[in-house]
Amino acid sequence: MGELNRETSRHIKACMVSTHPASRGGVSSYTNSLVRSLRELGVNVIVFSDKPENEKLKQGNEGVYPVWNKCILYPFQIFKMLVANADVDIVHVQHEFFLYGGMFSSILFPVLLALIRLLGKPIVVTIHGVIPFSEQDEGFKEENELKGPLLFLKFGLIFLTKVIVLLSNATVVHGRFFAETLCNDYRSPSWKIHVIPHGVKKAVTILQNEAKKRLGLKNKVIILFFGYIARYKGIETLIEAFGRVVRKHQNWILIIGGGQHPRLCLNSRYKEYVTKLHQMAHSLLPGKVTFTGFIPDEDLSLYFTAADVMVFPYTRAMSSSGPLALAVSYGKPIIASNIPPFKELIPFEEALFKRRSSEDLAKKLESVLSDSNLRHRMSLHFKKICEKNSWNNIGLQTFTLYQKILMHHKNFCDK
Repeated sequence: MGELNRETSRHIKACMVSTHPASRGGVSSYTNSLVRSLRELGVNVIVFSDKPENEKLKQGNEGVYPVWNKCILYPFQIFKMLVANADVDIVHVQHEFFLYGGMFSSILFPVLLALIRLLGKPIVVTIHGVIPFSEQDEGFKEENELKGPLLFLKFGLIFLTKVIVLLSNATVVHGRFFAETLCNDYRSPSWKIHVIPHGVKKAVTILQNEAKKRLGLKNKVIILFFGYIARYKGIETLIEAFGRVVRKHQNWILIIGGGQHPRLCLNSRYKEYVTKLHQMAHSLLPGKVTFTGFIPDEDLSLYFTAADVMVFPYTRAMSSSGPLALAVSYGKPIIASNIPPFKELIPFEEALFKRRSSEDLAKKLESVLSDSNLRHRMSLHFKKICEKNSWNNIGLQTFTLYQKILMHHKNFCDK
């Protein structure tokens, strides 16, 4: 990065609107890493976060201000703080459906953007989930535990997405597929859409044998799924596939590494689904499947290092996967369903299976775990992605976007 750009960055004050960077969840983790990389470039970043339940998170986080609640008042709570911080140059808002509360809170998201526009502040919105029209069906509604008529849901998704792009100065997505979806399905102007990949941290690892030993899994072949449990992630397909091959491979075990989704954990139908997964694993594969529940950050390295392969059996192309980015950071071989976001990142047909097909996934598990050359090529590929999409580079791309937006905004105001 040139000295001119670095000097310019010191004069930019950005406000990031997101969930608390130290909270659990993909958007929180993303915000934490992005803010850190921007600050390292010299950008003055403050964060307007939600008010976390954990009192410890409300203190000791420099530049993080818990100012809004997950309720219908959040646009006005954030607006009030922006009025009090008039020296902010640009506002960067993180968006994911239900990030700011329930259904009514999601509908009010454009109100937040409109209020920011009233202050004359340029807005960047990172959309973490873009739903293609082809995925908006009854299955999508059921997998996400959504209520109401499908037609109403479709109208809401289309309206919200189109208005978000309309009210933002720039919209960021994490892959070409999502950019093409915004342009083709939602008819969004391409000049407003910017692809900035999900950042990848450089992993700190120990020896794999040591990690397995510490987990009590010495001499085991570990297949790992990581992330919140949700219907659209196809965990039942993974359990069925594992059941097809484990009898031939007695030293293989499957770890479902993740807890219940915080938005859904009180939903009765969701609870039934989680119970069904446990019962399915116990009846098909007694003693071969482990559900860890939530894995603390300090233990993640153990599980990822110990894993021989990671599996992402998702059924829907909705968002860039934070767990996938984490797997890439460890250079792990990855098997994934052949949905567009995964195909974009994994150019290995041998590691992509037909979504919802346990038979195809079972074949891919055997082929990948028996082919050391393929696993080596995959690891080299992911290490290159790790370097290309390092948080330093993602921070630089984001800063460059800020510069571009601020220059256009200044020119527009000077006219």
